[in-house]
Amino acid sequence: METVVYVAVVIALWVLTGLAAVVVLLARQGHRAGAWYLMGAVLGPLFVPIAAERARRDVAVLERADGGRPGGDPGRLTVVVGVDGSTESDQAVRAAGQLFAGATFVLVSVLDPDEGEFPDDPRRAAAHDLLTDRASWLPEGAVVEIGCGQPARVLQEVAIAESADVLVLGRRGRGFSRRLMGSVAARLMHEAAVPVVVAPDAVVREQEVPTASGQEQPAR
Repeated sequence: METVVYVAVVIALWVLTGLAAVVVLLARQGHRAGAWYLMGAVLGPLFVPIAAERARRDVAVLERADGGRPGGDPGRLTVVVGVDGSTESDQAVRAAGQLFAGATFVLVSVLDPDEGEFPDDPRRAAAHDLLTDRASWLPEGAVVEIGCGQPARVLQEVAIAESADVLVLGRRGRGFSRRLMGSVAARLMHEAAVPVVVAPDAVVREQEVPTASGQEQPAR
C-alpha cells in the first residue's frame, strides 16, 4: 500500500511540475495551445528546459501593411487599436474612429506564438482578412499589423515602434483567453508608456458629450 501511495505521489509531482512549467513559462508569453499542457504532463520536469527555451523567444511583428494611409504623418495623432474579432474589439475600432477622427490608426491583431510560426497558417490569413476589413471601417484606412507573442507585450512594442500617442482596447476579447482585456488591459494600463483607452461595451452613437464647462457639444 505504501508503495502505491509513493508511486502516486511521484506521478502527481511529475505531472504538476510539467504543468507548472507550461503555466509559468509559456502561458504568460502567449502560448495557449492545449498540446503544450499535454506535453508538460507527459514530460514533467524534463519539459522545464523546453518551456524555458520557448519562453525566451521575443515578440515579433509578422506583417505590416499600409491600408490606406501611411503611419507617422506629421501633426497627426497615432492611435494603436487591438483587434481580435470580438464584439468588444469591434467597438474599440468604432470608438477610436469617433474619438480620434483624423488620426493615423494602427490596427493590431495578436496571434499565439505557435500560430505565427508558419506563413501559410490559416489563422494568420484570417487575421490579415480581419484587419483589412476593420481598416475599411475607418474613413481614411489604417496601418495593419499582425504580431505574435504575449498580447500586452506585442501591443506595447507596436506602440513604441509606431510612436503611438494612445492605445485603444475593447473591454474584453474573444474566447476563453479574453486576450484584449482582463490581465492584458490591466498590465497595459500599468506598464504602457502611452495612455490606454478602454472602449465601452455599449455601441457608440453620435450623442451629446458634456464639456468641462458643463455645456454639451456633439460627439466627433
